[in-house]
Parts: sequence; structure tokens; C-alpha cells
Amino acid sequence: MISITGFTHRDALRDLIRRWMLDQLEPSDTTELLQLVHFNSVYVGRYLPILAEGILRRLRGSRLSSRASFTKGDLKDQLVAHLPRASERADRLIAAYRAEPGLYYRETPYCGRLYFVEGDGRRIYAGSSRIKRIRRLAEKSARRVVDWLYGEIRRRAPLGPVDPEACFGRPVDETGEGQRAPVLMLRRSERELLRRLRAAGPDRLSDDLEVNDVAGIKVIVEPGDEGRLLGVLQELGCRLVEREIHRGDYQAVNLLVDYSPDRGRILAQALPAKVLRVFRDHGIGAETANRWFDAFIAGGEPSARVEIIYSDYEETLEGEIGRCMHEDRIIRQRRLHAYQSQLAQNVEFLLELIFTLPAAPDARLERLPVRLWDRYLPDYFDEVKRALFRLPSVELNPD
Repeated sequence: MISITGFTHRDALRDLIRRWMLDQLEPSDTTELLQLVHFNSVYVGRYLPILAEGILRRLRGSRLSSRASFTKGDLKDQLVAHLPRASERADRLIAAYRAEPGLYYRETPYCGRLYFVEGDGRRIYAGSSRIKRIRRLAEKSARRVVDWLYGEIRRRAPLGPVDPEACFGRPVDETGEGQRAPVLMLRRSERELLRRLRAAGPDRLSDDLEVNDVAGIKVIVEPGDEGRLLGVLQELGCRLVEREIHRGDYQAVNLLVDYSPDRGRILAQALPAKVLRVFRDHGIGAETANRWFDAFIAGGEPSARVEIIYSDYEETLEGEIGRCMHEDRIIRQRRLHAYQSQLAQNVEFLLELIFTLPAAPDARLERLPVRLWDRYLPDYFDEVKRALFRLPSVELNPD
């Protein structure tokens, strides 16, 4: 259904998602999902810094250091700490940031590393690498699936311009007179699509949906140095898949590359203790988990897709605290998502379940807690997550 191209064994994950969308749970699924999510987290967490450091050392020299980072506020602070060169616009942005830092989404969780060039007693920010957080990965995966579903619905109900909120966001008798016929047609088309999918099975679902940015690198590159960056990527064995230039408020160049990690370096260390604890909680010992991990990496696809974004310092600053702040763009994406039916909500919850279930204390399921063709209030999804993670009830019930 959807391929997470920065992962390995991505076909196995795609097939599991496709089956779960049609309520087809197999007994081995939760154990397989445990490996697909946790082993891939370790895999990406190891190959991504290797690639990022390789790029930046070749571009910026040997005086490179790095450290882990866990909030966007940390990244923004390091970006503004030392300017490579002064400019009136940069001075204004940094002064505004320091005057009211709380307006800049500083507490946003972040899973990455920051890279610095050391010299003259200063550490100048040079770039970063990050693994897309599970919530964002589930959200983006769901958006890809939902957009495909909406396209299929519209294809079967070829209408002119239609208000998606009127179609799926409120009862038919509350829609405008001119919208009722298309509303009814689109809702019938949605039900017909679900019926066809259930009858046809998982193979009927689209195979060409991708999320390409689970592994991401940002690099500050001065104007005219793109050729050096592309040469470095070639030296590191990266194959260029796509190059996209962003203009307007957001100005940067986005590359997608296929990178073949050194499996020996990935397997040089045992699994982290926190991952071993998860497997131990599911009755799987450390020796078995490490053996499974070795086989998982050895048997996976040889390459992984990485998103590399580069821009100069001023545009990087604009993307973090200026006219095109990344967090503002995320909020706009969420608000502008047109298709918000019950089906869309069910898809979003199912994808979130797939990526978060392996972190639950008991990641076993006797049945899937959501079916795409049923209807639920959001309260139900809250209760499912509460039960999975054994959170206490917040209801005012003395019993």
C-alpha cells in the first residue's frame, strides 16, 4: 500500500499495511511489526549519521563535531549562536527570536543530530540529520493513502468543483442546496469503493505510494557549491533519484538519493539496551533479538532512500525562524487537508496504530481495533491507545 523508502524490508511493511487496511490480521503480524519498526529505527539511526558526517567532512573539512538533539529549540539556538556573516535581515530575525522565543515552537520534539565546524573558539552550525518522528511518519503515510482514496472516489464520481467539508464534514441536510446532489454522489462513491476493496482483497490497493523522507539531512551550502555537494554524494556511492528546486517563501533544493549503507558498520554493535528491553518484555531474549537483527539487516534491500535539503545560511535561517518556518508549514498542511471523512479518520488512526503498537507494553492483538468501513467517535481511539499503553482512566468514575 505504502512504501517507507528509508526502511529496509519495506515490501513486508507495505504488505502488512495493505492487509490491515482490509481487516486481515495474521497471528505473526505483531511479532513481525515489532521487528519492522524497532529494527528499522536502529538501522536508520545508524546509517544516517554515517552519511551525514561523510558529506559534511568532505564539504567542511576535518574540524567537524556532532551531538544528539531532542528539541527544535536546541537546533534553532545553535543556528543563531554564530552567524557566518552579518546581514540586516539575519540580525532582525535573530533579535525577534531572542526577544520572544516562545513563539517559535521551541518545544517541538526532534530526533536528530547537529553538526558543527570548530574553529577560533566557535562552533558554527553546518547541518543536521533527523529521523522523522513516529507521529509525523504515521501522519504523512496516512495523508498519502487518504489522498489516493479520495482520488479514487472522485474518479468514480466525476463532478465539478465540490466543497469537501460539505461532502464529508456535516450532515447532508445542512449542506447548501447546490451541494446536496454531489454530496450524495461522493458518499455513494466512497461506500462503493470500500465495497470493491473488501471484495477484491489487498492486491487491489495502490502499490506506488511512497514516503521518501523518513531519513533526512539538511546541509548549509553556499551559492555556487552545489557541484561540490553532488560530487561528494557520488563519492559516497549515492545515486541521485530526484532534484526539486523550491522557490518563493521557501527557497531550498531537495534531493532524493539512494544510499547503500555498509552493513558491517550497521552490525558492528549489538542492539541498544532500550530495544532489547522491548523484546524482553515480549518474551524474546537478547541473544535471539540480536540474531534476528543480524538476519534482518543481511536479508534486506541493499539501499535506502534519503532526503537531502540544502540552502545557504540565510535561507536556512528563514526556514527555522523566518518567513517559511517549518512548523508553520506543518500546521498549514494539516489545515488544508481537504478530505476529512470518517474513512480518512480511520486510515489515520490505523497508520498511527501500526507505527506505535510496537512501543506498547503488550503489542499483541486478537483483532484489529479499527475497520475502515465502520464509524467511530475520536473518543474511541483515545480509549484504544489508553488501553494499549496501560494509562489510567481520566473518567470521573469512583468505581
